[in-house]
Amino acid sequence: MPFLVMTFMQAQVSLVKDINPGPSDGVTNQFIGFNNQLYFSANDGINGHELWKSNGSLSGTQLLADLQSNTGISSFPQRFFYSNFANEVYFVANASSTSIINYEPLKIDITGSVTIIKEINTTPSSGDASSYPMYFTEYSNRVYFSAFDSSIGVEVHFTDGTDAGTGVLKNINPEFPVGVNPDNYTVSNGKLFFVALVNPPAQIPATGQELYISDGTEIGTDLLLDINPGTANSSPEYLTDFNNKLYFVADDGTNGRELWVSDGTVAGTQRLNNLNPIVGDLGNPQNFIVFNNALYFTATHASFGTELFKMTTSNTITNLKNIAAGTASSNPSSLFVSNGRLYFSADDGTNGVELWSSTGFSSTTNMIKNINTSPSSPDSNPNGFTEYNGKLYFSANDGTSGTELWVTDGTNAGTILVDDINTSGDSNPENLTVAGDNLFFSVTTPTTGKELFKYYDPTLSINKIELESSIALFPNPVSDGFSIETKHIINHISIIDIQGKSVKTFKEQLTSYNIEELTSGLYFINIKTNEGEITKKLIKQ
Repeated sequence: MPFLVMTFMQAQVSLVKDINPGPSDGVTNQFIGFNNQLYFSANDGINGHELWKSNGSLSGTQLLADLQSNTGISSFPQRFFYSNFANEVYFVANASSTSIINYEPLKIDITGSVTIIKEINTTPSSGDASSYPMYFTEYSNRVYFSAFDSSIGVEVHFTDGTDAGTGVLKNINPEFPVGVNPDNYTVSNGKLFFVALVNPPAQIPATGQELYISDGTEIGTDLLLDINPGTANSSPEYLTDFNNKLYFVADDGTNGRELWVSDGTVAGTQRLNNLNPIVGDLGNPQNFIVFNNALYFTATHASFGTELFKMTTSNTITNLKNIAAGTASSNPSSLFVSNGRLYFSADDGTNGVELWSSTGFSSTTNMIKNINTSPSSPDSNPNGFTEYNGKLYFSANDGTSGTELWVTDGTNAGTILVDDINTSGDSNPENLTVAGDNLFFSVTTPTTGKELFKYYDPTLSINKIELESSIALFPNPVSDGFSIETKHIINHISIIDIQGKSVKTFKEQLTSYNIEELTSGLYFINIKTNEGEITKKLIKQ
């Protein structure tokens, strides 16, 4: 039976297109799924690294936009980000039609049209007029990011996807125009947190790299707390929202890098506790993830080494399990939540770095499978976890087939090699991304180089039919509002007109969806559920 399952699965893995023919690499590490299509950066050997799209078919995999029209010069599309409120993809590219370098924010709408949102930095310096946007984060129906303007330096910017709706949130350091290099944007308890650096010789108080808070207005954006007083850096990082509070790691100059919490007030911003009471031996928490109403992270403790810890809503911290006995470290990494389990990689000191999972208790924290049993190099190094059609897919090395695509349903028997794609060595599956009904990823083979591959689970065809039949719109035609009858959980609804433009969105499941402001005509209702997405027609009278 395992052999039959393996053969069945292998038949579903295929090369989508050899974009750069022959052994030269075609694709990069920039992928995003949007509106049932994969958008990505690729080099066909003629146009350079440009924006491509794919629906999983050979004919449907094509250059979408040659943003850098100079032949052979690349626009290097990167930093793809999906905006839920706008139902658009934001990204960065060098879209200049001249020799001037010009990395600015662009967007892809639901029709696949690509436009430059705004040229933020309009003053070239040494042939470079780029604003280099990064760290896109959605907050209060706008997208916030860091960008460079030669007049103010790198500051916090925002956009609603339009030129007029794009600007600077606040020039935090106006007296010293190099900016504050904001990063670590995180939304928690209705506020936007980020980290910014103010160094001498600024005229405002030089605080070093510290924690800031914003309500989305200039006046409501300010330093929250100078955790490491003076010009020293507390360097907050790993900002994570949990239980309507912000948890992060910072150094107050006395206790080393420890766990902190903030409710958005000065009084409510404090160090939780010193995970490791030995002076000079740091806890260094990282790899934060929320799972089953608890916060999980890795940290180093004098009694356990570097292991996985769990914090409850009452801020009680415990070692989930001492995976590597004694003070040895299992070094858990690649934490990922899927189907009610926390998956991760860890080394128990005997079997090497293998696949583990937990439901949140020590007794249920176990190695799923010893994938690589090679005595000389026992690490399978599972990574790149991505959920697709109810199962978890990842890259791993079994010591025989090399680094290939694997899948697990959470059981030992259900953890299997999907396909030995490169039979002469490692295929190194990367960038696992779900778009439409396909799981896309990049693969490297001697004959194709690094190119676009896909895996299609044939059970999706059956699931699609079931999903289609189990979702009904009523009334239809409709005057003011419609309802959806279904047993599924609805995550997002987009209403699209006949030109392909998204005219209204709903981000939650409602008893009724009001569209009275829309004009009469035919609309397409895109419905996203936990089991997939479908599009249905609706007539507005």
